[in-house]
Amino acid sequence: MDTFIKRIITISLSLFLISYVIYQCVQVFYNPVKTETVYSSSEYKIIDAEGFTVRNESVITGKKKGYLFYTVENGNRVSKGGEVARVYPTEEDSHTQYQLDRLNESITQLKEIQNQGTAGKVNLDTIDKQIRQSISSLIISLNQPSLKDTDQWQLKLLSLMNKKQVTIGKASGFENRINELTKLRNQLAASFSVATASVKSPIAGYFVSKADGFEKSVDYNEALSLTPDRLRQLFEARPDQAESDVIGKVVGDYKWYLACLLPSAEAGELRQGSKPGLLLPFVTSEAIPSEVVAVNRDKRGYSAVIFECNYMSGELSAIRRESVQIRLRKYEGLRIPSSRVITNEDDVQGVYTLVGDMVVFKKIKILYAEPDYVICEEIPGDKSYLQLYDDIIVEGKGLYDGKTVR
Repeated sequence: MDTFIKRIITISLSLFLISYVIYQCVQVFYNPVKTETVYSSSEYKIIDAEGFTVRNESVITGKKKGYLFYTVENGNRVSKGGEVARVYPTEEDSHTQYQLDRLNESITQLKEIQNQGTAGKVNLDTIDKQIRQSISSLIISLNQPSLKDTDQWQLKLLSLMNKKQVTIGKASGFENRINELTKLRNQLAASFSVATASVKSPIAGYFVSKADGFEKSVDYNEALSLTPDRLRQLFEARPDQAESDVIGKVVGDYKWYLACLLPSAEAGELRQGSKPGLLLPFVTSEAIPSEVVAVNRDKRGYSAVIFECNYMSGELSAIRRESVQIRLRKYEGLRIPSSRVITNEDDVQGVYTLVGDMVVFKKIKILYAEPDYVICEEIPGDKSYLQLYDDIIVEGKGLYDGKTVR
């Protein structure tokens, strides 16, 4: 019995010693790390603000006895005296007119294709290029906050596809289709009542189908004089009661202004003459070019920054109070997680990288910092600094420069 107990104790001690040796070996020779490859990135330094739009606007009024059908889309140019809308007896009549317009456009396109004939490989290459461009533009249009241009690109793409069918000989002509559309057009034309009135634009400019009640809140010629106090009043104001006979309005100038209220400390980089991009995330995905034309400060530490803009679209034509992201500067470099940035004993900032099976400390120069990441300057050729496609260590224990990791 004593011999059996001694064997048990001996075996237990042996297993303990073996386990301990294995554990120590693992600690010394096996230290797993997790890495991420470094890629280049670009970021903007952004100021978030609220903006108030000031335009040179003329409200169009008129008696609406019937259904109003707009013939100009928001943001499109109109000439002085140009038609912006028609009045039909019923809504159904206006829809019929819309169908007639589309049919006439389709018939005209098919006749143009019918008359072109085949033009050889050069023309086919041109058509293929135009088809690719139209598909790209249609995809972009479908991903915009507004689908205003989608129908136009769809019609253009259909026209180009028809041209290609004729060019490659898969379609000899469109006589039957033209005859069908012409017959349908004639039937529609005989079944509806024509417009009873037409609405004209009093000035040349950009047309907008709705008035928001703020058209008279700020004199266009006094936009550059807006103060922080006045902007506060505009942000808190309610729109004027819309008149019952308002048909729309016309923005009569290429230039329009966006006024933002900012703490003066944030507005320090927005000097007169600077040209930041403006992003309106709830309106469009494109940055709007602008120029700072006025910075009006008060004694309470706030500034009214006035941006002049010349770009116009259907979406922008109708904005008034919008969230704005002001792009100050663009930073381009290497993006790394903020949590992996360390400062060594020489007071130098850097990161640990894995080169082969060795931990190597590499220096960085931070250009721009956010809570979760930093953008570092790329210094090609200097291996003491972090390089593009280096593998930085994002997880690991007991790291130090020169440590071997197996």
